[in-house]
Amino acid sequence: MSASKILSAALSAFEQKFTTICRNRGIMLDKIDEKTFSELTALLMNAAQSAGVAGLETFLNENDTATPKRILNDRFYRFKGTCAKEILTLFGTIKVKRTMYYDEDHGGEYYFPLDHSLGIEKDDFATLDAREMLLFASSSCVPRELEELLKKCSLCRPSRTAIQNIINRDGSSMESVREELAQRVFDNQSSAPEQTKALVVSLDGVNVLLREAGKKKGRKNKRPANTPEHTGTTSYHNAMVGSASYYGNDDEGRSQRLCSTYTARMPQEKSTNFKSDFERMVTIAQTKVEEVGTPDIPHILLTDGHLMIKGFAAESPVLRPYEKLLDFFHATEHLSKAAEAMYGEKTDLSNAYFNKWREKLKSDPDAPEGIFRSLKSFSSRNKLSLKRKKDLTTEITFFRKNRKLMRYYDFLQRGLPIGSGPIEAAAKTIVRQRMCRSGMSWSCEKGQYVLTIRAYVQSGLWDEAWQQYKELKKMA
Repeated sequence: MSASKILSAALSAFEQKFTTICRNRGIMLDKIDEKTFSELTALLMNAAQSAGVAGLETFLNENDTATPKRILNDRFYRFKGTCAKEILTLFGTIKVKRTMYYDEDHGGEYYFPLDHSLGIEKDDFATLDAREMLLFASSSCVPRELEELLKKCSLCRPSRTAIQNIINRDGSSMESVREELAQRVFDNQSSAPEQTKALVVSLDGVNVLLREAGKKKGRKNKRPANTPEHTGTTSYHNAMVGSASYYGNDDEGRSQRLCSTYTARMPQEKSTNFKSDFERMVTIAQTKVEEVGTPDIPHILLTDGHLMIKGFAAESPVLRPYEKLLDFFHATEHLSKAAEAMYGEKTDLSNAYFNKWREKLKSDPDAPEGIFRSLKSFSSRNKLSLKRKKDLTTEITFFRKNRKLMRYYDFLQRGLPIGSGPIEAAAKTIVRQRMCRSGMSWSCEKGQYVLTIRAYVQSGLWDEAWQQYKELKKMA
């Protein structure tokens, strides 16, 4: 089939749509003003949609020719006629008559060559490029928002139900090849930047509201008395986010993040899948760093000191060799709480104590030990209220357990980062902004579909992920 035939069909449809709308609506294009320009823009888009639909329909109908039989995977399929189907494309919905073949020898399975050629499986109703566009957009928009957005700026305008169905189908399919897909995507990403001076990995948890039974969160009701504890059909659990970041140095020798990759999982008992996904991403990132060729690039695990993360780092053969550092912000947050427990909230003394030791943490290698001794000494020498005594004891315990992870002076001298900015940003952009809007609740299964897509998008790896996903589907 020649390209001229497709072009002829598209141009004919464009001209017919253009003239019909002009005539029916009485549009006069004899002056330039805001209204006329807006009408012309809408008219051209409408006509372009008709042209695209006509060109695609012509191409598909002309190329899906009937033969007495077809062979697929060593099976013989006999021609049984044609079957009409509507397919969602980037130009909107097109209508085609597909040739249909029947395998009488193996249970009567049907085969549609057109669907096979376009990568459309049974019950699919959209082309791969339309599905890819909708999945990419769904990483930022809920189906209702996406439906409204596409009405304003796209020729492809599926309903929110159609959008949700595509998310569910392809999301489920991506999850079925989760490990191999991630391995291929991270393997095929670009090497670490040549200016890489450190590999920094981090992980964090974010509360997500799930549609499952659990205890109600928040302050307990004091009245009426003897009311049984409330349980509902929703509960909060921790989704996990992990990052692997490459750091270089700016002109003044300070650490500077170059780029990051992310992985994210919905809540799961013991976070088993997240841990394996995170270790896979980190292992591949290490390989990318080795390709830079610079010897002895530091590998750092930056955390908030959570016990689960500490336990995981101690157990993981991948993370065990890493240099461990407590995020500077979390350290100063606990320092602030300690100062308030000692001298009261927002007092001159508490502010002075906090500012003094905050600066020392960066300029004095012995500051973590000094803070610990200072807190213990103050606690033993001063009488405090029961609450302030309890708060101070909590902070003394924190600094006792984490002082060896506060090597900020050493890291700054080496031009290494001391803050876990990438993972904090990832927790916000990947999970909170998309999964924690007002009124939202999720099932773990369907929430994971969105998280997987969003993590690839935020990592700048969506195009590679989609390409590898299509190849894996062909191999299935």
